[in-house]
Amino acid sequence: MSSWSYSRLSTFEECPARYKYQNIDRISTPQHPAATRGTKIHDIAERYINGVIEDDDCPSVLLDFEEAFFDLREGHKAGTVVVEEDWAFDKDWAPAGWVADNTWGRYKLDACVKNGSMLTVIDFKTGRYAGNEKTHEAQCALYAVAASHKFPEAKFIKAELWYLDHNRISRYEYTQGQITERKIEFTERALKLTTATEFPATPSENSCRWCYFGKEGICKEAYGAQ
Repeated sequence: MSSWSYSRLSTFEECPARYKYQNIDRISTPQHPAATRGTKIHDIAERYINGVIEDDDCPSVLLDFEEAFFDLREGHKAGTVVVEEDWAFDKDWAPAGWVADNTWGRYKLDACVKNGSMLTVIDFKTGRYAGNEKTHEAQCALYAVAASHKFPEAKFIKAELWYLDHNRISRYEYTQGQITERKIEFTERALKLTTATEFPATPSENSCRWCYFGKEGICKEAYGAQ
């Protein structure tokens, strides 16, 4: 495929065959209850921040971050906060349309705070965080790289992960030098995906344990398959 996102890249790097089943063959899979819950909470957060939920009382699922979400709500009113936007970029990382001839990368933004030369990108997380620190930081780095091109006037870029189930925030800051390094890294990784012509399975006990395609017999190379 000619375009990518962080989730697609992660799937491809874990198992190219799984990536193919999902994104090229487009075999539909049932949504896990945890994912359904996460989508619902993200929707509530969006509607609270943008004022669709008119009640000033913070929704119960967001109460651990009540003050922070109130600040986002006030910032949205003032025009300094955007929420739930679809951002895309071309191979030079310049902003592009979500669906356009030059679209190369895509990612969905939960919230972004613009404060002069400071830009803070926020990602809302549900579910566990332990064990996901490395991949979540990589998501933040991707946000920083793409945001630096979308908002070149920003001199300082931060990324935050709000773990809504754990009352925890992880914060990262990226210098322009670090952004350049991560841009090169992501470009190299993404090019392997977008230019791939073969998608071999990479079975392992851990990788295949929760894979729908192995369980349903679609993947004949799944760990333990007969």
